[in-house]
Parts: sequence; C-alpha cells; structure tokens
Amino acid sequence: MKRVIASHGRHVYLKPGEVLVSRNPVLVSTVLGSCVAVTMFSPGPGVGAICHAMLPDSGGRNEDLRYVDTAVRYIYRKIIEYGAKDTIVIKLFGGAQVLALGHYALAKRTIGELNVTRAEEILSLLGLTVTNADIGGILGRKLYFSTMNGAVYVRRMGRKPASLPGDKT
Repeated sequence: MKRVIASHGRHVYLKPGEVLVSRNPVLVSTVLGSCVAVTMFSPGPGVGAICHAMLPDSGGRNEDLRYVDTAVRYIYRKIIEYGAKDTIVIKLFGGAQVLALGHYALAKRTIGELNVTRAEEILSLLGLTVTNADIGGILGRKLYFSTMNGAVYVRRMGRKPASLPGDKT
C-alpha cells in the first residue's frame, strides 16, 4: 500500500456527499458504512470518477450529491465530458448494515441495502454494468481509489464476529 500511496502525487479524502472526477493521478480515500461509493474509470482518456452517496433517492433535488441517484448520474455525465467513450469500468462498494437493528432489520430493508439497490438501478438505466463489487455485510470499509488506473483497494473495518464453537480458525 505504501508503494501505491507514493505513486500518487495527490491524495484526497472524500467525505459523504462529495464526488471527484480527474484525469490526473489522485489517490482518493473514503470510509463507508451504509453509504455507497461508485467508481468509474475509462482507460482510453485515463479519467477516473468516484462518488460517496449517503441516501438512495433525491426526490427530485437536482445535483444534491448526497443521494445515490444524483451522484451516480453526475459522475457519469462528468466522465463522459472528460472524454470517456466505450469502455468504462464500474465498481460498487459499501451498503453495510453497521447498526444493530435486531428484529427491525428483518421487517425492513436497511439504508445500506436501499443504497446498493438504487445504485444498481441507476447504473442499469445508464446502460452500465458493475464489473466488481464489495457490498453489504455488517462491517464498514476503508476504500482507496486510484484515478491513475482505476484500481480500488478495500479494507474491512471493525472486528470480525467471534468464532462459534466448532468453527476452525
């Protein structure tokens, strides 16, 4: 990881509701719980984009990048403006259930699940296919995205659940 960090002249931390689109080598880091990040990379022009969205649907609030629907559409529009053509590599991350909701979670879908579903819907509407994903579960993620080559490095956060009796570790 040190080599990856050293190979990028610029490092940016992406907060919820923010996006980044760049032709220059930038290493973007962010932390996800129930939020989702979508990355896009077009190798031809060497342009990369990432969003960190908090909630599934904007309800018509145009350009409010806290929402999955507007953030994904926004970075797609921008990556096209930056010269992306036929090949765009799409990756999807996050959507964890990081709060212990007990029986409530059985009856209702979590924000993380809704975020992932909405991201998949918007990408499908745009004619885009997710090539890699690390979604759901109960652990947050620390994410590093390289706009230089589209690589994404993911580290699960938090403690792993304790082993059950009889499990081999």
